[in-house]
Amino acid sequence: MNVYFDNAATTRVREEVIDEVSSVLKNCFGNPSSTHSFGRSAKSYIETSRKTIAKILNCEPGEIIFNSGGTESDNSILKCAVKDLGVKHIISSKIEHHAVTHTLEELESQNISIHYVKLKENGDIDFDHLEYLLNLNDEPKLVTLMYINNEIGNISRY
Repeated sequence: MNVYFDNAATTRVREEVIDEVSSVLKNCFGNPSSTHSFGRSAKSYIETSRKTIAKILNCEPGEIIFNSGGTESDNSILKCAVKDLGVKHIISSKIEHHAVTHTLEELESQNISIHYVKLKENGDIDFDHLEYLLNLNDEPKLVTLMYINNEIGNISRY
């Protein structure tokens, strides 16, 4: 019997997801940016998926962004928050995933202030220090902290 303990990194894909992805790869292969029928079909599938997910998450379809995975997600949200939302200060921790910390290093080289919240001995977030960092100034801020740390297993309790 095999036992898999790395679900924090990747999780086995459910059969119904595999079936749906296989069907789409076989039958819906057009470029969704194209105007021909194959492209329109692909675009329709994407937009229907976006609406379905938005309904489940109780948000607007325009808030759903598809990308290739976690690292791209982390990079995109951090960089777009700076570029599009005017974020000047980012609060994080020293034990975030490299997808976050490496992007923060890049943003810091572009004069974005990066503040690291203090951690307790067990790796938990010091919420008093987080509150202090949040109140440093009135400029736009972004907080990027893991809910569950993939290395030490801490679960943030707010």
